[in-house]
Amino acid sequence: MSIANTPHPIEPLDVGAEMGPLRLQHYGNRILAVMLLLLHAAFVWGQGELWGQAVVLAHYGAFLLWQPFFSGQQRLPWHRALGVLLVGAALAGLHNVWVAALWSVMLAGLLGAVAVTLPSIRERLGLWSAVLYLLLLLFVWLLPQGYGLPVRQVGQVAYWRDSLLLLPLVVMLFPSPRLSRGGSAVDLLYALMFVLILGVLALGSYVAMNLRQSDYAESLLLSMGTLAATLLIFAWLWEPRGGSSGLRNLFSRYVLSLGLPLEEWLKQLSDAAEQQPEPDVFLRGAMAGFTHLPWSTGVTWHTPASSGALGEKSRHATAFSHLEVEVTFYTKTPVNPAFALHLRLLTEIIGYFYAAKTRERAMRANAYSQAIFETGSRLTHDVKNLLQSLKTLCSAAEHSRPEQAMSLQTLMQRQLPQMAKRLEITLDKLKAPEKALDTNQIQAREWWRVLKARYAREELRFTVDEVNATVWLPQELFDSVADNLVQNALRKRVGQPDVAVSVDLETHPFPCLTVCDSGEAVPAEVKDKLFHAPVSTYDGLGIGLYQATKQAASAGYRLELAHNRDGEVCFCLVKGE
Repeated sequence: MSIANTPHPIEPLDVGAEMGPLRLQHYGNRILAVMLLLLHAAFVWGQGELWGQAVVLAHYGAFLLWQPFFSGQQRLPWHRALGVLLVGAALAGLHNVWVAALWSVMLAGLLGAVAVTLPSIRERLGLWSAVLYLLLLLFVWLLPQGYGLPVRQVGQVAYWRDSLLLLPLVVMLFPSPRLSRGGSAVDLLYALMFVLILGVLALGSYVAMNLRQSDYAESLLLSMGTLAATLLIFAWLWEPRGGSSGLRNLFSRYVLSLGLPLEEWLKQLSDAAEQQPEPDVFLRGAMAGFTHLPWSTGVTWHTPASSGALGEKSRHATAFSHLEVEVTFYTKTPVNPAFALHLRLLTEIIGYFYAAKTRERAMRANAYSQAIFETGSRLTHDVKNLLQSLKTLCSAAEHSRPEQAMSLQTLMQRQLPQMAKRLEITLDKLKAPEKALDTNQIQAREWWRVLKARYAREELRFTVDEVNATVWLPQELFDSVADNLVQNALRKRVGQPDVAVSVDLETHPFPCLTVCDSGEAVPAEVKDKLFHAPVSTYDGLGIGLYQATKQAASAGYRLELAHNRDGEVCFCLVKGE
């Protein structure tokens, strides 16, 4: 027979794995009721009997089916499984009243701890009914039996004792709780508190009964009253009225500190973060705070860029890492789990601060590079505009006739000094860009005359509201913006020679320069970031209008796209309000 034709074996269904969650959700209270009934049969009816020990094992099996600690699909290691079996064997082997009382106290604490974590009131009522049964059984039957108290009316006591079995039946009337096994189903702190309270109540009644020579009922009431008064006083001290701080705040501060002066260390950390801009210097300052603590002998740290050490190393080392910061704490004694959790939290805080400092340094470097880029781009546009003006003069000189010598000379006398002055301003920006302010002012009529002469050969339409306007304009700003807008408009004539370009200047009530063309509208994706970020173009750096906008804002003007439709694209430079 060929192995390739051998059918695959059918895998058995894990019925227990599928029924585990369903059993807990739909039959949890039924299993709990059966567990309590078996507990009653084992420790009440079967006390001292061999069959009672067998019922104890059945009760313990029902408890294992109900327990919220381990999931039904979980495989327990051998040492945990051995511990579970030893507990069952101890319950069956030590079959006596005190074992039953101790087991009842532990079950009551467990059920109470589960009940306080449930969101549904009906689910909590079912578990509290089970807790009430265990408490009544403990104080009505088990403790009197353990104390050796005589029973005068056996039949009546047995009647009330067995009537407690109605409570496990009541448990089945409530919905089963949806517990999360192996996780957060049990609050161990609440369980421990319930067990301690029940233990104090039981032992307190015994002490009161022997000291005051009173009966059991009176001693139990006295013990309950004393315990209730103590809890009320403690609750008042925990959170007193009137705005004063109580034990709750002290306990919270102690839990947060756990041997580490957290507030003082955080203050040192914030001071170091404010004073030290460099990440490595900040990190050393933050680590220096650990060397002054009583439990610390030294600390070492390591990052991709640097490493360091302070203090002395010891044989007790605890290391944590977060966001490329690895910190090793050296202590005099081993670190307990709670304190290790706090050290991990502090390491994460240091890691976040270090990452923020690293990003801040990168942003400073990027800002410096951006300033260099923007300055170079702006100067490039200025040089490009000067080159365009120079080409215009060269073209005029090449195509001029002898009879135009006087007009050419006049043009050169007017334009060359202006170009030299603009070139000088550009060089000043290159030497000290942060000090190059637009302080040169020029009268509007003079600036307008120079602009018309500069673009006399480009067939532009010039319009001004007042030819002899005496308004003063920032020369560098208007030269730069006008050159950028006019050059952008003339560039459209490369593909569309019939594009008309007009330049308008208004001087009242505020200076306003408008450049329009009859070409295509600016695309929507370009318009959104036209004045807010550099725009990539096929024939330039795409940063001219971006730089012109920033230059206009620094001079109290604003540059905007007044009209944007095919056949009418207008940019306007106007004094800001």
